[in-house]
Amino acid sequence: MSYLRMAGQALKGLKGFLNPGQMSNIDKVMRFGPDIGFGALAAAQTPGDLGDKAIAFGSAAGGGLLGGLGSAGLVRKFGSKMDPQALQTAMGAADMFGSIGGDMIAMPIGDTIARGKDLVMGGKGETAWERMGSAQQEQMRQEMEQSILAQYGGVPGGRYDDYLRDLGLA
Repeated sequence: MSYLRMAGQALKGLKGFLNPGQMSNIDKVMRFGPDIGFGALAAAQTPGDLGDKAIAFGSAAGGGLLGGLGSAGLVRKFGSKMDPQALQTAMGAADMFGSIGGDMIAMPIGDTIARGKDLVMGGKGETAWERMGSAQQEQMRQEMEQSILAQYGGVPGGRYDDYLRDLGLA
């Protein structure tokens, strides 16, 4: 058997496994919409550039879609003797839980991709959230340094300028 034919059969099997079956358009929106919506939410809330947002969207939506479709496909495969209405209900529940699990599994994968992107772009290999935290820590360090210098007379206009001026030292 040729490799091309084996690959074609594998793709047919994958399509049959992941195919949601006889679903109406509203059922498809109800099953796939939340995954895409949570991917959009992840992208909107992620700091950084468009690449960081695309990685967040892809990992959240992709993980949710694959997890949901895979778990619903397993229920359809092993629940073929069930009542059709009960099967659809079980597939919907499996899709919901599989979507959550897939999203959780895909999150560290997305973080790894984001860290790799940061390294390629010349950074320290941080996610957008980690870069934002590092920048805030540095800003807080600088503010504390200025505050301490001002409080103990290390900068002009500090606390002890009047005292030093009275002594003739400033």
